[in-house]
Amino acid sequence: MTTRAWRLLPSLLLLLGLALPARADDAVPDSTTIRDKVRAAAGTLPNAWRETATLKTSNGTITTTRHLQRGADFREITETAPFHSERGSLKGQGWHQNDNGQTVLEQPDPGAAGREALTTTVARVKTPVDGYVIAALNAKGFGVKDYVDPAAWRLVRRESVTANGTSVTTYDDFREDHGRTFAHHWRTESGSARTTSEGTFSDYSVSDVNQADLEIPNSRRRLVEFPAGVASVDLPATFGNQHVYVRVTINGRGLDYILDTGASGITIDGTVAKELGLPMYAEHSTVTAGRYTTARTLVPEMHVGNLTMRNVAVQAIPQGNDETSSIKVVGLLGFDFLAELGVTVDYEHRRVTVVPEQMYVPPADPHTTALNVRLGSGVPMTDVRINGALAERFILDTGGVGTFLIFDYFARRHPEALKDEGAGKRMRPVRLHGIGGAFETQPYQIAALQLENIRFTDFVGYRVATAGAYSGSSDGLIAADFLRLFTLGLHYGESRVYLVPNRNGRTAMGIK
Repeated sequence: MTTRAWRLLPSLLLLLGLALPARADDAVPDSTTIRDKVRAAAGTLPNAWRETATLKTSNGTITTTRHLQRGADFREITETAPFHSERGSLKGQGWHQNDNGQTVLEQPDPGAAGREALTTTVARVKTPVDGYVIAALNAKGFGVKDYVDPAAWRLVRRESVTANGTSVTTYDDFREDHGRTFAHHWRTESGSARTTSEGTFSDYSVSDVNQADLEIPNSRRRLVEFPAGVASVDLPATFGNQHVYVRVTINGRGLDYILDTGASGITIDGTVAKELGLPMYAEHSTVTAGRYTTARTLVPEMHVGNLTMRNVAVQAIPQGNDETSSIKVVGLLGFDFLAELGVTVDYEHRRVTVVPEQMYVPPADPHTTALNVRLGSGVPMTDVRINGALAERFILDTGGVGTFLIFDYFARRHPEALKDEGAGKRMRPVRLHGIGGAFETQPYQIAALQLENIRFTDFVGYRVATAGAYSGSSDGLIAADFLRLFTLGLHYGESRVYLVPNRNGRTAMGIK
């Protein structure tokens, strides 16, 4: 399982004004008052504008971002040669286009799950800024700290505090530009990526933005090519105890990949990429299970059985999930590959069949469970209840190990749901391996786990116990030992995953 390393987009418009400076002995205003003053001091936002920003990063990359805005609608086009990506929002529908040219609609959470509580405080400080700091933090101290200069009501510093490092952005070169005053230069020191970047606005203009400029673009191409006249392909798959392995050929070299719904893209092991002579771009540090170095690269041609992909943008990450001496895993086949296909993963008969997405036919078995999944993040997220507590960000992860994992995001919001029925206490903590290294887990026997209409009792899963591992905003994942009870139907084009209980699944569910 991995996640895509997202780019920092420097479209922050920061603020200046003419209010009188606050005296040190004045009462500290609340956060709403401070933010209102900052907005007022910046001047009135025009209804439409265009801007261009350039970001130079210590890893050698230069990113140019063009931002177009009209009202609440916007489009942002990012070039980091040789990669092109876009994102935007039109009439409330968010979207993005990834490096492989696939346009993906954002799919927000339904919003029924409990949100994490943040505590907002305001303090007068002398360092690192002489001014006010507005801190919005969770119980572990993670969140955002904004520093405001009360002499001009400018936001001059922002600290983003995470489990894996703090990123500090400072803003300067405040100038009036077409009726607004904002920072034209910023510097970011990323404690998570371990890079430093400098950003500047090279152009800002108040001008009309046409509707056509903001339309959600079609995907630039079809990434996965079928042979002429062929509409169904069996992938060269091997079913192991942990994963489904698929043979991928690059430059004539056969490589073992994991078919991984928990991967938000396609990856390759960094060492193998260098052996194949692939160029590395935008190298930086990140954390999934543990800390590792990642980069982007382009693969001229990849073959998956009879399928072909050309000029494929992939993420270079360390692997090492070898299950047997005959299988050496060097990559993950995730969203960018699966998004254009209808996929049937038959664990019982050890077969993976794919068809073009538009030709997929849902299973007709009366015991089929159809899950509506949200794919905006590149992984299928769905609702799960653990001992009655609702989570809306559980990942269906064929690349995950074990039955299910519970991440810190769920555990810190629902400690009452983590009640062990006894088997967990009798088991030793388990050390598992993920992208970036090993992590510790604590077993729990859960009284009730419910996925749509599927309910399991006394199922043993694992809570991630290593600080910083899987520290994002996902609740957890449903992993391979659970999913292999079913034949999986993946239809990302309709945001659906189908679960058809196989022989083992019918036994576990009491279906005759």
